[in-house]
Amino acid sequence: MKTDTASLMARYLWLLNNISEAGERGLSREEINRKWAHCVYNENHEDEIPRKTFYNYKCEIESLFAITLEARRIDGHFRYRIAEDDSLQAGQVKRLLLNSLSINEAVSRGGEMADRILLEDIPSSGGAALGTIMEAIRSSRILEIVHKSFKKGAEANVSQVYPYCLKLREQRWYLLAYKPSENDSRVYGLDRIGQCRILDREFDSKLLKEYFRKEKKTVAAADYFRDYYGVVIDDSVPLMDVRVRVFTQQYVSYFRSLPLHASQVEVPSAEKGPESSEPFSDFVYHIHPTIDFTRKLLSYGQFVKVLSPAGYAAEVGDMVRQAADNYR
Repeated sequence: MKTDTASLMARYLWLLNNISEAGERGLSREEINRKWAHCVYNENHEDEIPRKTFYNYKCEIESLFAITLEARRIDGHFRYRIAEDDSLQAGQVKRLLLNSLSINEAVSRGGEMADRILLEDIPSSGGAALGTIMEAIRSSRILEIVHKSFKKGAEANVSQVYPYCLKLREQRWYLLAYKPSENDSRVYGLDRIGQCRILDREFDSKLLKEYFRKEKKTVAAADYFRDYYGVVIDDSVPLMDVRVRVFTQQYVSYFRSLPLHASQVEVPSAEKGPESSEPFSDFVYHIHPTIDFTRKLLSYGQFVKVLSPAGYAAEVGDMVRQAADNYR
């Protein structure tokens, strides 16, 4: 009996999800077959996935999702696992994809799982513009976008840009592009792009990369945002070492498990609080402390204090005092 496309896709996701969850050790054919015997997609109640069928599934997964399933001989048996990437960025994309596939595979089964996976409400996920921009990046073609800033009184502008990369940040997608009319790069929020279309004109992707290498000192797209917290890029804010103190063991543990920035380093402090006080720890960031980084620190309230540089600490202190004034 021929299997329809939707059922085949469900099987691909099931196999990929199980191999992903097995981690570095992976799964042997025997382990996969044992799982398959109890799988909801095994309508024919087969004892195993036939060898040829398994090979076809493996090839389709690699083709559709650009994820390689490698076989390694461990303890005398071939075990299948997801191959590691040479590129850190590719690895991050893969993890995002696997997480999405895992959720999709669970929800697609219906029943209680669909009601027990609670996702954040994302007002704008990029919509149709996301797919259009991806295609423009892939084909090196010029994009025409209608973009409107959040600034008061701002009007929508039509721009032709050379798309460079996409970045996901705090529930929003952003496009980094070169704008030839200004001979500069800009970051556009996809939720502020009203219209987006690909023009029948190509740009030289090698020249675009060379521009970012020379003018923005970026070898890879990720380098553009490396010294910033998010997507607010402001060259007028100098690169500096920001030292913050985090109070209470709960928040210290939170910062250790989920660093605010890739440059985060925990450093010893010469100070010691009184015996009755909660423990604290100091963290240093090599960063341009733009407004989005400052807002993040302020979101922790009394549990985070900026120690240095003095000028930045004073700036954050003024913002705290102004906030307190609003409640007086």
